[in-house]
Amino acid sequence: MIGMLAWTPVSGVLGEDEEPLRSTLFSCGTDPEADRTFLDLSGVELDYNSFADLRFEQRADDDTVVYSFPSTGIDSKTAFLFSHSDGPEGYLVSVRWVDDGTDYVYYSLNIPPDPEEEDDMGGADAGLTVSRDGKLVDSISCIERPYMFISYMRDAMSCDTQNPYGEGACGENPVMRSEPLDVSTLGLVR
Repeated sequence: MIGMLAWTPVSGVLGEDEEPLRSTLFSCGTDPEADRTFLDLSGVELDYNSFADLRFEQRADDDTVVYSFPSTGIDSKTAFLFSHSDGPEGYLVSVRWVDDGTDYVYYSLNIPPDPEEEDDMGGADAGLTVSRDGKLVDSISCIERPYMFISYMRDAMSCDTQNPYGEGACGENPVMRSEPLDVSTLGLVR
């Protein structure tokens, strides 16, 4: 094949002790002063634009893994739950999972420019919320716009049917929100 790279599937290529190459699907930097500097959702590319074996990791500033999900033997397709919606407050993507009775939501809200403000460029709100029994346990804010591949995540995850908009929020196009989004409760699972 001249001028093209040949693709070789991961399985059967690596030795038994080798970790397959992982590609980042959703990532952001956090506050280094809080000793939390990186939130990363990655996967192993099976073929062109198809990912499996998803893993979320929170790293400290010395690159130590502080938290990792899922553990070995858990199917990442069903462990990670995807939804997205759009409305006046912005485009919201969320990835939810449950680990030992605790709800985790990794989210990104792309805030559009305010048409009333001349030089407003919009913004972003992103982070990880951790809740248990409907109460916030921890919240980690991203200090930058996240790096993300939404369609790959959607295809590699199950639908989060517990989102306020049901299965409609898991399709190729985001569901349009009919009610205002309360940004202060982003990621909080009730």
